[in-house]
Amino acid sequence: MSPDSPVQDRITWYWDQHAPAYQQFQEQRLAHPDYDAAWTRVWRDALPGDTETVLDVGTGTGHAALTIAALGRRVTGIDIAPAMIAFARDNARRRGHDITFVQGDAVEPEAPGAPYDALVSRYLLWTLPDVDVALRNWRRLLRPGGRLAVVDAPWHVGGMRHSDTDPRARAYDAEARRALALAEADDITAWKERIIAAGFADVEVTPLTELFELDGVHGVATDHHRTLQHLITARNPSTR
Repeated sequence: MSPDSPVQDRITWYWDQHAPAYQQFQEQRLAHPDYDAAWTRVWRDALPGDTETVLDVGTGTGHAALTIAALGRRVTGIDIAPAMIAFARDNARRRGHDITFVQGDAVEPEAPGAPYDALVSRYLLWTLPDVDVALRNWRRLLRPGGRLAVVDAPWHVGGMRHSDTDPRARAYDAEARRALALAEADDITAWKERIIAAGFADVEVTPLTELFELDGVHGVATDHHRTLQHLITARNPSTR
């Protein structure tokens, strides 16, 4: 699916106009010491010690990129929504991190610096058209033996339900839901199966129970429900 397709246009529109609210919530999470420590552990454990270069696909306002850069890794972030990239650049500047942010399509990313030691994504695959194409393209951006690390969750078990006045109803209409293979998946196994089918090896799924417990204490974003997130790691066996 083209990044200029009607479905992708609507999804990009939603995340672009939602960027200020998303920024506010993510900044609250980054500023909270418990969440900051938990996410630091997630990415530190996900990335091998010899990881130097990391591509963060669907970086949004830079949550993962900022955390990984603080671990001393050289990070490039890519996102299709201009407002998200603008917030990400400002967040990196304020924190003193030298992160390269590029506006671009996550399905067919054109990122400077490839091949990378690791490619990460957070909360992206569920809202991505052409997931299988994307994962194959991501492999080509990784060096042989490079690490894939994905954080996501089955956010919409039973189907996506938004009121007619919710902007998400416009973006995630029936046409979009048909195009998004993982949007309404009921188990994280669906992510694992597609990552394996894309040719990745050593695929492992780890439930992020610490984050689930923190969400139980501090709550989740408005109009969201508490969901167990998972880290999925894998290895690129080759560049083919």
